[in-house]
Amino acid sequence: MKGTSNQERVAAVTQVISERRSVRSFSHEVPVRETLEQILAAGLAAPYAAAMAPGSALDRRFFVLPRDSEALAAAKAAIQAHAAAALAGGALPEPLRARLEPVSQGRILGVGTAPYYVVVAERGAMMPVQQQSLAHALENMWLMATALGLGIHLVSATTTMGDDPAFCRILGLPVAEYALNGCAIGVPAQTPAVRPAPDPAAATTWLD
Repeated sequence: MKGTSNQERVAAVTQVISERRSVRSFSHEVPVRETLEQILAAGLAAPYAAAMAPGSALDRRFFVLPRDSEALAAAKAAIQAHAAAALAGGALPEPLRARLEPVSQGRILGVGTAPYYVVVAERGAMMPVQQQSLAHALENMWLMATALGLGIHLVSATTTMGDDPAFCRILGLPVAEYALNGCAIGVPAQTPAVRPAPDPAAATTWLD
């Protein structure tokens, strides 16, 4: 009986992992608040980088900015201005410039096109480690959203906004004290395409 239960759990997790996709187009349907709360709870349950440092407080926060809200409009303007300032500030690697240019023009995929833009914040002195911690939170959220029939698109521009005074003011956070990351959440406008499962054997080397 226990074996059957474990097999069912493995099958359920495997299915969610295989169905997880980055969604670039969202419908106008707005998920209910309780569904969002399930997704945020999954993110809150992810590992914390701060847990590695004895005595450190676990401080992870979520900010939900609904489509058409004043907060989202202000956040979008702050991200756009931040990208424009970076482009005007000097020479940038061409791949980075190519990514910033549409953002500086207000074309921020997911921000305003999805029902919700969610910012995840985590306090910590070692920002690179905090970003790894936030990645765990977002992955948990992504898998839960997939299980609930919703889609997520990562808003990578959020990672640069932790030291932006205008953006931090919208969230009510002190400047440069929290690492940030974010995503757009909503109902996919169309069913994501099925892709072939990768072969673990082809990617694995067993060492003696």
